[in-house]
Amino acid sequence: MSSAVDFSEWVAPGLKMPLGDRTYTVPAPSVERAKKILALAVRAEIDFKIVTGDFPQGVADVLATITGEERPGLGTAAAEMVADGVDVFTLSRMHTYSVFYWARGREYADAFATLVWAQRPDVDDEADGDAPKALTRLLLRSGRGTASESSLTTT
Repeated sequence: MSSAVDFSEWVAPGLKMPLGDRTYTVPAPSVERAKKILALAVRAEIDFKIVTGDFPQGVADVLATITGEERPGLGTAAAEMVADGVDVFTLSRMHTYSVFYWARGREYADAFATLVWAQRPDVDDEADGDAPKALTRLLLRSGRGTASESSLTTT
């Protein structure tokens, strides 16, 4: 009889998101949440003109499964944030950040947040349309492509 392997030390850690005096922990996504997160990332990249091309039908199909006020990027932390009275704009930004964090990694999510939301003179210079180019450069430098339709259906 073989012994059991304890995976506790290899479990993906949650994303810690401090806000004021609270720190929210966003759990690593399940397979179903991951599909939605990848679809949201693709939609955001197209909306922000980070990538160009046709909108994959598979992505649209997954997006259609997201209901009401569901925020897949935040998981169970979304309900905590709403209960704590986090304003809708901050909640939206936290959700977008978490989508990119889970779909593309921290470096990408940080670069997106800095280019789109930071109020710094060096970032404001890129607000005239170069922000998508800067994100595209980051995307190419990090070696990450966009989620393909097949990555949304693979388990």
